[in-house]
Amino acid sequence: MNDSTEELIRKLRLMTQVNGSISEKETNTFIFCFLLIGYLEKAIEKTLYEVFLENLKPEARSPGLIELIFKEQTFGQKIAVFKFIVKDTPHWEKDKDFIKLCIRVNQGIRNNLFHFKLKELNYKDLDVADTETQNLIINDLIAAEFKVKKET
Repeated sequence: MNDSTEELIRKLRLMTQVNGSISEKETNTFIFCFLLIGYLEKAIEKTLYEVFLENLKPEARSPGLIELIFKEQTFGQKIAVFKFIVKDTPHWEKDKDFIKLCIRVNQGIRNNLFHFKLKELNYKDLDVADTETQNLIINDLIAAEFKVKKET
């Protein structure tokens, strides 16, 4: 976790204490979702970055160019690009579970989180505020990543 993330979490907790409009459970759920989305987004960016570097002509392999391309894309757009790359490519078959997880997180968590619909956060139709659901998400993430690393 970097300093800005830690600062954001500290401010969120302080806001909760000051105005009391967000419960401690909602705060913890928000933080879990925020960190999960950040992790998934970085993982997608890293993979797309590697794919683009592999397929670009040497003179176009500028890290700044690739970062600029992905910086302006939403999480959903990055997933769509990743899904397009994986589609019908046996080499990327191992990433399909990871993409499914990202799509579920985008639809049930990210979109609701950023519209501040904390009571509507869901994963596989389960309430993300429940610890068991958070554990399921983590287990699904570990399983998807293990599959990717195992088959690489």
